[in-house]
Amino acid sequence: MILVGQYDSPFVRCVAITLHLYGMPFTRNAISVFGDAAEMASINPLVRIPSLVLDDGEVLVESGAILDYLDEGFGPARALTPRSGPERRHMLQVMAVATGSIDKAGATVYERHFHAAAAVNQEWVARLKGQLGGGLAWLEERLDGDLFFDGKISQADITTAVLLGYLRVRLPEVLAERSYPRLERHSQRCEAMEAFIAAKPSPDEMMPGSS
Repeated sequence: MILVGQYDSPFVRCVAITLHLYGMPFTRNAISVFGDAAEMASINPLVRIPSLVLDDGEVLVESGAILDYLDEGFGPARALTPRSGPERRHMLQVMAVATGSIDKAGATVYERHFHAAAAVNQEWVARLKGQLGGGLAWLEERLDGDLFFDGKISQADITTAVLLGYLRVRLPEVLAERSYPRLERHSQRCEAMEAFIAAKPSPDEMMPGSS
């Protein structure tokens, strides 16, 4: 399998961490949606990441669909997402809030990155950050313990942890403006795991013009 995308994307990290946790071997095509758009378009018509190229050449796109494929292939007994019932529904809700929060953080980053400071729509940024803050507060309230569900790592933990990692790099002021002690501890525990360490972005996997 070939994972397409750079690790500065939390969605690419989610897939990579899952692959590592499952012990599934893969290589990576670390092309950029910015610097390698033409090559990216030949893999994914939306020019988005991640994509996962299977051994038979089939290409899977969108992180949620990729994770569902990986969970299904690994079997219900050990999958990182329950296959059915209230447990699955509750986990998907946590994942939905975490991925939605990533989307709001990313929109804030892009608004600032692609506009001169004087052209940034501050009302829009304030709205995005308000939505992001709501998501973080919701996750903080529902994290009761080291992990979200049953004391074992799940897709809910992976998604939430990469959200915090993204914020530390891209929007550190969000974490400075309000305290999220449970999420911070959770993120630190997850980031210390080998699967997370193996999916850390290198300095050359950062959005152009960012530090």
